[in-house]
Amino acid sequence: MDLKAIAVSAGLGAAAGMVAVLAMPRSNPTRKLAAKAANKVEDLAWKVSDTITDKMDLDM
Repeated sequence: MDLKAIAVSAGLGAAAGMVAVLAMPRSNPTRKLAAKAANKVEDLAWKVSDTITDKMDLDM
C-alpha cells in the first residue's frame, strides 16, 4: 500500500469519526473532548504552516 492510499484511508476514517461525533448532542462529554482536540490540532496546523512559510521566505 503506498503512502497516498494510506493518507486517503486515514482521512476517510477521520471524516467518518467526525460525522459520528457531530451527531452527538452538544452536551455530550465525548463531543466536548473532540472539539477541544480539534481546536488544538487546528492551532498546531497553523503554527506548522507559519513556520514552513517563514522558512521558505528566508530561503528565497
